[in-house]
Amino acid sequence: MTDPPDREIFGRDREISELLALLTDTATLGVVLSGGPGIGKTRLARAVASAYASASGAETIGFDGSAYENPGAELIRLVARLRERPRAARNGGPGGVGAPPLILAEGLAAADHGGVPGAAARAGVRLIVTAREPLAAAAAASSAGFAVRTVAPLPVPFDCSALDLDSMCRLPSVRLYVASLRALNPAFRVQHDNQEAVARTCAELRGIPGALVLAARIAALEGPEVLWAALDGRFDPGPEGLAGAGGDSGSLARLLDAYGGPAPATPSPPAAATDPDASVRARRHPGQGDAELGDAERRLLVCSRLFSGGAGPEALRRIAGVPLNAFPAALETLLGRHLLSVSALPSGRLDGFTRTRLHIPFEPAVPTAGPDSAPAHHNSRLSHARYYAELTRTAARRIAEGDQYAGITAFRSEERNIRCALDTLIGIGAADEAIELVDHARTYWYASGAPFTWAERLTALPEAPADTPRRTRLNLLLAEAAIRAGEPEAALALLGQADADRADAVGREERGDEAGAAEEALRAARLLHLRGIAEAPHRPREALAALHAAVAGHRSHIGDGHALHRVMLDASLAEFLHGSPAKATALAVEALSGATRRRDTLVAGSALLQLSVFAAARGREAEADSYFDRAVAGLRTLGAPAVLGALLSVLGTPLLARTAARAADVVRCLGACHAARGAGGLLDEPGYPDFTVGRLEGRMRRQLGERGFLAALSDGAGTPLPDLVKEFAARCGRLQPEPDPAPGRNPNLTRDPLMSATSDRSLATARPEPRASAKPRPRPDRTAHPYAGPPDADRPPPALGCGGPLPGDPLTPRQSQVSALITLGLSNKQIARRLQISEWTVVNHIRETMRKLGCSSRVEIANWVHHTTDASALSPSAPAPTPVPAPAPG
Repeated sequence: MTDPPDREIFGRDREISELLALLTDTATLGVVLSGGPGIGKTRLARAVASAYASASGAETIGFDGSAYENPGAELIRLVARLRERPRAARNGGPGGVGAPPLILAEGLAAADHGGVPGAAARAGVRLIVTAREPLAAAAAASSAGFAVRTVAPLPVPFDCSALDLDSMCRLPSVRLYVASLRALNPAFRVQHDNQEAVARTCAELRGIPGALVLAARIAALEGPEVLWAALDGRFDPGPEGLAGAGGDSGSLARLLDAYGGPAPATPSPPAAATDPDASVRARRHPGQGDAELGDAERRLLVCSRLFSGGAGPEALRRIAGVPLNAFPAALETLLGRHLLSVSALPSGRLDGFTRTRLHIPFEPAVPTAGPDSAPAHHNSRLSHARYYAELTRTAARRIAEGDQYAGITAFRSEERNIRCALDTLIGIGAADEAIELVDHARTYWYASGAPFTWAERLTALPEAPADTPRRTRLNLLLAEAAIRAGEPEAALALLGQADADRADAVGREERGDEAGAAEEALRAARLLHLRGIAEAPHRPREALAALHAAVAGHRSHIGDGHALHRVMLDASLAEFLHGSPAKATALAVEALSGATRRRDTLVAGSALLQLSVFAAARGREAEADSYFDRAVAGLRTLGAPAVLGALLSVLGTPLLARTAARAADVVRCLGACHAARGAGGLLDEPGYPDFTVGRLEGRMRRQLGERGFLAALSDGAGTPLPDLVKEFAARCGRLQPEPDPAPGRNPNLTRDPLMSATSDRSLATARPEPRASAKPRPRPDRTAHPYAGPPDADRPPPALGCGGPLPGDPLTPRQSQVSALITLGLSNKQIARRLQISEWTVVNHIRETMRKLGCSSRVEIANWVHHTTDASALSPSAPAPTPVPAPAPG
């Protein structure tokens, strides 16, 4: 056959080697390559044929089934003619001892395969057949010695970062896209400013070579950012031109209609800017026009173009209004004709999520409706908006009630459809529904750490009358968005207006129903919460008062425990930064305890991260590492976005002023999270494209500038995540450091039992289970203070006033002994062994000591002992210390 011009084929080396081995195996008559349109099976078959001819010297013959009325019969006649040729002429090499000839048959339907395998076996030739229907192809080839292989898409990026620009460009899908783009625009280069658009385009097109080549043709002339903006919106925005749907000329449907025709006849560089399956695109749906589609299929196909990034089967069926009993057959028809495709990507449902997603092929649309369908199209848009508004509500409820993986996955997979739903609601003026959707979406933004930007879209709504709940809710959302964007002054102005409106509304009408009173109380608590965050950078005292009042307001309303514990964590971090460390620890532990009872992994992980910061600020590195490991172990079950969201809630907290240092902390966290992904890393690789890091990098690049951004990102990539937490604690903490426990010491044994007992018991399952053994062995005590010597030494502790009471000491002698041993860093078990009393007696002495001294932790007891001992050393009347009796032998 006449080979096409040599073109580089990306990412298929393994498949070419495997298929070549099958064709040279005498037990195999041929190979059937199956796959949907544009998957690249034709180019792969040609590459295998070329490799076969080069390796064996055999003849290769091409057969285009589209040129014949009956392709199957014509192929059988071709095989028969080869059989009639002399063996020496049929087989390559002298004497006809070489490899048999190879026929590359393209464009055959399942009905054309009958009789072909038998004819090939009799003629002794090899066949490569391309087919679209894998099941039909397998049935035709299973009994004839043919191997069936499904051609897979090319690997795509799952995330992107400026740290891995080179490695991203080595992915086969990116290589094909960029090479095809440069065929028309040789000056194009992948750079940091267009990296996200390139990566997300390849991921959105799922690595299908035909779609990538067509997309590259559009991107070469329109720009990769314009193409991605169109992909990120609805397939077809319709005549309404809704905001955020891509506009009129930039919509995906219009771009495909403009660029989806045959490419101009220009010389092809190594990577062609033409569809590798162009020979079959024109006959993709022969005789299968709009008239042959039933009503259910037509409605499904029309509604499929309302979605952004695909849709779940439940969403498509409900929005199209197709009865459940008619849906399977209609969907199978569309999939069989390749009008829709299916993937294993997740999609949201009202009751969770499923790993099935439907997609529109990336090509010009097949006409399915006339001008009379505009009202129905409008109704479908409204159904789409209200379905995803309901999905947002149910997903937020799942996150708040403990089924967090399902809720987060539903949000992540349908984020773009939810945004399109918001645009529709804003476009039709459904203000209350739009505000409620954004209000529910807040839960996801907290969980993932993504920018809270949707609230800004609400400014397009008509202005609400003053003193109405709608205006108050809108101002609260806008204030929260301003806080997350680092603009506390704008937030305080909006909160002042919301507070005035709320006060006027309460004074004007008395609502006697309990639901209205509870809603008003929660709104007041939320206003206090936001005011506390906004005032924290510049007025910390007023901020702490507002945050504690917000905690009290949420406590009085038995309902949303998730919101209560988030407010408590904000108050805890504010106390750490601007107030009392003891109160900070108490609030974090209380939030941890409540979240654990509610199985709230998000809040529990955030609380553990805060406790890690507090421990690091005290100098307890082992304890800080323990808290951090437990936090990540829980959060990673929800995915990398949950870990990143919890880290950013601490390192990028809006409780600190918006400065370059705070932005650099966020970027360093992004770099560390990206470096921690992968085999052997702290975080798992995503199972599907999520672009958690990539989306945040663009926003932070604008804040820091290119040079500062890259410097912070590189620094973060070289810093382990636990060290970032410790550096934040050292820079921002107000706690006094104390000596780090000895190496190998279990920090859980020396933490304050009154502060950690609840968390240790409730989160025992988060730590690794002890290995089972037939006979338990006593564990050696390795928790001695570095300066105290062996814990079981037969000697008293140093003379630190640890015998009798100290001057002015309000404690009993035994409480003084316990306090002195606490100062040496001994655990409760060691103190009990040293004093020959029970461990619970030690706990009671510590509790009574705290009450008498007004202390809230063991650290403060130790500080009090040191202070009192220093004072007594100057007093000549200080009594001699009484040694503590050593434990009895054995």
